Amino acid sequence: MLRQVIMQPTSSCNLNCTYCYVPNRRDRTLMSPEVLDHAIRKTLRSDLVRGRVEFLWHAGEPLMAGRQFYVDAMRSVATHNHRGIEVRQSLQTNGTLVTRDWCAFLQEHGFSVGLSVDGPAAIHDRSRRNWSGGRSHEKVMRGYELLTGHGIPLGAICVLTRESLRHPDEIFAFFLGNGFTSVGFNVEEVENGNTSSSLTERGGEVAGEYRRFMDRIYDLWRAEAGRLSVREFGDLSWIIRHKFSDPGYQRRPLETQPLGIITIQKDGTISTFSPEFAGAKSPEYGDFSIGNILDVDELDDVQDDANLRRIVQAVDAGIQACADECLFFDLCGGAYTSNKFFENGSLTSTETTACRLHRQELSAVLIEKLSRR
Repeated sequence: MLRQVIMQPTSSCNLNCTYCYVPNRRDRTLMSPEVLDHAIRKTLRSDLVRGRVEFLWHAGEPLMAGRQFYVDAMRSVATHNHRGIEVRQSLQTNGTLVTRDWCAFLQEHGFSVGLSVDGPAAIHDRSRRNWSGGRSHEKVMRGYELLTGHGIPLGAICVLTRESLRHPDEIFAFFLGNGFTSVGFNVEEVENGNTSSSLTERGGEVAGEYRRFMDRIYDLWRAEAGRLSVREFGDLSWIIRHKFSDPGYQRRPLETQPLGIITIQKDGTISTFSPEFAGAKSPEYGDFSIGNILDVDELDDVQDDANLRRIVQAVDAGIQACADECLFFDLCGGAYTSNKFFENGSLTSTETTACRLHRQELSAVLIEKLSRR
């Protein structure tokens, strides 16, 4: 069942973040009106969609596509939604291009927004600078104030680098003190356009620093219960409690389910599993393309794509390897498929930096905390 369509209207971005995985961020080419309309029309009439679907506008900086692009997109949704599908609209932005006009548009069409911000300026501006090396934090926060002033549902995404792990108190105080209601932590990953990470393991040092960071964040979060939602604690606490009540439970993340997520690039190329596969090069897996939205009669036709079958077979083998080897498999479900490919060079591999930290170490912290309670 298709739950999320990640739309990449442009790979272009006005920032040059050190850890960004999106290739071709100086290419200002925009998704054509034809690709846009085909993507929306074929999604909304697909039998893969049952009842509801989310369009997540993502990639470089999606606001660089311009407001008229999204006016056309909303018109296309209204025109083609003959089945009365519940359509959710989400946008992931760096916030620097947000204006009052953008806020009025997003509010009118019920968008929820993910804002990329890494904490206080001293931390954020180390990684998130423009192409001239200029800082971005002040503009991001100006965008944040505009979005919240218009009552637009908003959550923060904070990328953790090695430097970030040294400042749990400052990072937590930033999000709490500025009135954020939710934050999700992503770890700096080796993926697609980003070929290195400051979190690559060094004799156990990084794992220890990550554990101490999350341990401290958890204590701060508990002390301010209800004021700031931390995605990792909420999600993983639910999974752990579910596992305690049902020993047979195994998590099955959406990114491991074929066609649970699809990504449509600006040229119409379709991929599935992790959005980080979009634009990746792989002779073995046909650059992860499973078709083009302009070429398929129906979106459902990609189910018969030979390349999809090869990718699914490899992903399933990797998941089984995780199940065979990892004590934390039931809490993870073999996620981080893209990390396996980009970091280890194989979809059938197992452990990655992201799973070591964001699943194994995080689970250990939470299990200990919940056991004490």
